[in-house]
Amino acid sequence: MTDLLATVDTATSERRAVESVQRTRLVLDTSVLIADPTCVLEFTNADVVVPLTVVEELDGLKSRSDDVGRAARTALRTLEELRMNHGGSLAQPVPTGAEGATLQIEINNIRKHLLIEHGLNPDVADNRIIGAAIGQSDFGPTTMVSNDAALRIKAAHLGVKAAEHTRARRVDDRPAIGWAALDTTHEAIDSLYAAGGIAIDAVHTTNQADDQAAATVTENEFAVLRSGSQSALVRAVNGEFVLLPQSAPEPWGLRPRNKEQRFALELLLDPEIEVIALDGRAGTGKTLLAIAAGLEQVVEQRRYERVAVYRPLVPVGRADVGFLPGGLDEKLDPWMAAIHDAVVALTDMGNSHDAGNLIAELTERGQLSLESVTFLRGRSLQRQIVVIDEAQNLEPTTLRTILTRVGEGTKVIFTGDTSQIDAPYLGESNNALSVLATAFSGQRCFGHITLTACERSDVASLAAELL
Repeated sequence: MTDLLATVDTATSERRAVESVQRTRLVLDTSVLIADPTCVLEFTNADVVVPLTVVEELDGLKSRSDDVGRAARTALRTLEELRMNHGGSLAQPVPTGAEGATLQIEINNIRKHLLIEHGLNPDVADNRIIGAAIGQSDFGPTTMVSNDAALRIKAAHLGVKAAEHTRARRVDDRPAIGWAALDTTHEAIDSLYAAGGIAIDAVHTTNQADDQAAATVTENEFAVLRSGSQSALVRAVNGEFVLLPQSAPEPWGLRPRNKEQRFALELLLDPEIEVIALDGRAGTGKTLLAIAAGLEQVVEQRRYERVAVYRPLVPVGRADVGFLPGGLDEKLDPWMAAIHDAVVALTDMGNSHDAGNLIAELTERGQLSLESVTFLRGRSLQRQIVVIDEAQNLEPTTLRTILTRVGEGTKVIFTGDTSQIDAPYLGESNNALSVLATAFSGQRCFGHITLTACERSDVASLAAELL
């Protein structure tokens, strides 16, 4: 019996060894990581190999202030995170988290002599990637994945299977931050409606996951309490869930379209909340909510003297806009077009001409100003609503500069999308918006909401989800 078990174990080991040898090996070109920076996490049932030459090329591209530079930085951060999570080195294959997939950075086994025999210069980066793919073919079936047609032609000529990369269709699955959905009891919701509030500790949830979520709720975070057909929207204030008013606020005629926007407006219209962070993908209404709340409190309520909008002058795309003619206002016009668009959306008929007149009138009366973040140093901002748009493109040091300018009676609103960063050397964790949310979490004067539902249009929603 023992001999039989030993024979079975040996056969199983041999079968697994053969399967491991026959696993597909994918050698990635730099062009793949530029087109899809996190693709190394999405390949399944394959051994992904990134030649060290590719890392070197990404390093040379990372300082570019365009989409290529942003992609290079994202790809490098993805590799770095895998390295740190698996002992500090990628010299040996490590699991990526995808089903049956590993990742390795290859530094040896580049067949220079074969490249030279075929008239290819081994000092050229593309040729070294082909040489790495040839070396990997010794270990099993290998495919070189590249978006460069010339590279695929040369690889195929040297006997390496070559394929073009197709981006995986993915949905933005970033977790909701600033609110949670909790299942509780009928008694808790009845008590909440009767008293207008209930101690957070008194809310008994129906599962362990909700218990953990309730325990981590911090000041000025929101929750949706549910029990069967009953539900309630609440906000955490001084250790208590406070019931939100039944009627949603409509600043400057803007009606919230989902609960996240409702939560954001509660923070924006509360004079006790002096610092707010609104994060979310394109089309979720971050800037629109901030401008509407600002105009309502400046023009209608007279709570503040003016709305001051600041934006970083960071270009999007492959090239800077260069010299712009005219005075300061004319130079800033292209950068402030997004604010103009927000005011257009807030006018009764969405009329651009009316929005332009409104902006001109408010500017002349000193109730609205559009400026660059560059001009903030040395200022003292008193009784203003300050909107810092595109804050994900700001350094944490700039965040300190901004907040130390805040005087009495001023509210500062940071808006941005941490998945669309155009500034070099900034990522989803070290930009001003993310640093602010981490540092100020739990403070009485601070609120943070991540908006996830795109409300701009059906096309914008599909683009955010599918591209």
